[in-house]
This record gives sequence, C-alpha cells and structure tokens, in this order.
Amino acid sequence: MKHLKYLSIFILFGFLNFSTTENSHKLFTTNCHQTFHFLFLSEGSPTFWIGEDNTGECEGSRLLQVAINDSNISVSKSELNEMYKWEKIREMKSVFRNFDEKTIIQNGKVWENVDLKIDPPHYDSLLNKEFDDHVLARGSNAFSWYDLKGKDGIKLPTIEGVKTELLFSYRRGLYINYDISDVHYLPNSYIIIFTHQPKLAVGLDTMHGFFIFRIEGEYSRHKN
Repeated sequence: MKHLKYLSIFILFGFLNFSTTENSHKLFTTNCHQTFHFLFLSEGSPTFWIGEDNTGECEGSRLLQVAINDSNISVSKSELNEMYKWEKIREMKSVFRNFDEKTIIQNGKVWENVDLKIDPPHYDSLLNKEFDDHVLARGSNAFSWYDLKGKDGIKLPTIEGVKTELLFSYRRGLYINYDISDVHYLPNSYIIIFTHQPKLAVGLDTMHGFFIFRIEGEYSRHKN
C-alpha cells in the first residue's frame, strides 16, 4: 500500500507538470484580435494615419502614426477614449494636404490595376515548420520569431510594375504564409499592404500586420 501511495503521488505530479508545460498555450489565452483601418497619408513629413482595433484582453482602439523622415521612421501610438470611434479622425483628413490614392482591385489572392500587380509570397513549408518548432521550444509570437530569425523570418510580397523599397513593417505581424487583406496605392509615392496571418500566436492572439513601401520608379508590366 505504501508503494502504491507513492506511485499515485508520482503519477499525479507528472500529470500536473505535463499539463502546465505542454498545454500552457491552452490555459493562458488573451485572444487579442486585430483589425486595421487605413485613414489617410498626410503630406509634409509623410505620415500614415492607421487605426488598429484590438479585442480580447488587449481591448482598445489605437491610432498609429508612421512618419517617414529623411533618415529614419518614427511611430507614435495614441489610445482612443472609445473603441471603433474613427469618424473624427477621418474628418481630420480635410485639415491636411494628402497624397492622392489610386484604386487597386483584389482578384483572388492578387491585387492589381493598370500600373501594378501584387502577389503574396508562395507558401513556404520549411518556414512554417520552423515557426511551429519555435513555438514548441517556448517561442511565443512574431516578436520572438524576429529575435531568432531577423530579416530571414520575413517574406515580402511580389510587386510588379513599379520599383519599390521596403521602409517599414509592423513588428506585431508574422510575415510568412500570409494573405494580403488590403492595399492602398499612392502613385509615384508609396504603397501600404496589410496582411492577414492565419496562424495564431501563443494566447490565441492574431499576428496581422502591414508593410510600407516607397515607390522608386516605374516600369511597364505589359511587354510588346
């Protein structure tokens, strides 16, 4: 009986230890889900005004202002008093001089118009497995992924029709095996591409994000 007692304690301890390590992702969830809104791009030091709504434990709406300066890029974040109240921010567009936008249409996974075509990267099974292994090794999200992989952990979309330079990527986004959820094209100036990441971080948080590209030149997509 004494041996059975110690065996029972050992099995119980082993079960509890397994539960807290292997299933910790299930026990501690925050369910932070993001939605982005492109509001406008003001002139001067070009500044992208972007809304981000978060639900779950991260509940709140924040204004992201990504300013493009000559030598660097600055990002400021401001919390709204009320969630989803973007009307007054959108009204501010009329106060500033803004960059003109040209319509770009989604066709399946591709976004295009007469000037350009944008495709998400091809599915990369190796990077997909690396990220899964990273999480199993106690990684957590896009932040920990980039600490490990750096630029090698990012796959850029393919942009045809214009020459571009990547200026900024929102670090909360995971940029492997993603879809493109929205695109805003500002001819001769910038392209902002929003991404939808089907994978979830630890805590069941989303890892959507966005890229900002500067347009450096144009070339024809249509060859004779």
